[in-house]
Amino acid sequence: MEYIKSDLFGRIVSPKTLPEILDLVSRHANTRRNVYLWRGQGDIEWPIHSSAYRRLLLDSKKVEEKDILYYEKYLLENATHQGYRFESGQELSDLELLAKLQHHGAATRLIDCSRNMLVALWFCCFSEPQKTGLLFGIHSDHLGGSENRGDKRKYDDIFKNLKQHNHPQTWHPPAVSKRIVAQGAQFLYSFTTQSFAGSLALEQDKEIYIAISIQPQVKERFLKELSNIFDIRYFTLFPDIDGFGYAHSFRYKKYDIERW
Repeated sequence: MEYIKSDLFGRIVSPKTLPEILDLVSRHANTRRNVYLWRGQGDIEWPIHSSAYRRLLLDSKKVEEKDILYYEKYLLENATHQGYRFESGQELSDLELLAKLQHHGAATRLIDCSRNMLVALWFCCFSEPQKTGLLFGIHSDHLGGSENRGDKRKYDDIFKNLKQHNHPQTWHPPAVSKRIVAQGAQFLYSFTTQSFAGSLALEQDKEIYIAISIQPQVKERFLKELSNIFDIRYFTLFPDIDGFGYAHSFRYKKYDIERW
């Protein structure tokens, strides 16, 4: 097995095949359950920041928790005014509305993850094909929150006391969009801090997470295997009108969405 040196994660493994990745993951955890949330990034040198953090960096050299709180309240107020708080006749909670906005491209504190490692691997390989990517898993024993739980609390009740937690929180959104279901979507969030890997509250303990580098020379092959074997591809991960339009845009040949 090859290794590479990463500025954020130090010396990490660089597998060349899907079986190697599966073997690495199955051997990593020795706690009660081998359950992870997964994130795929096209460039391993990108810090793990929320899109809200990155957006606020456009106007300031330093982003603090108070800035995120102020920004997201503004975002929710604006989205509510535009009528986006309702979905299929149901009024969305603050957290549900943030999830909906996130999946339509708005910048929020929610960091996209998947419960499916192969979906995260697709995102890692699809973005920045010429860069070494990151497949990152964080073990569920080191997260607050859970799966299959609603959260109707108001924004302040969720986020104003995050500082008391030194680990990320997670939330499993309801099916407010088709792509949330298709991507096995789940979110991470935390108090805005400066950890070794970015603004997400992470301890530098390799029992907590697993970081895997995906080199550019294997990205295209992994994408083909994910499509041909598991039917994980753009058209199936974005099963809505936005995804349909993108899949039928000038970026793809006429029959690229077909597997055979």
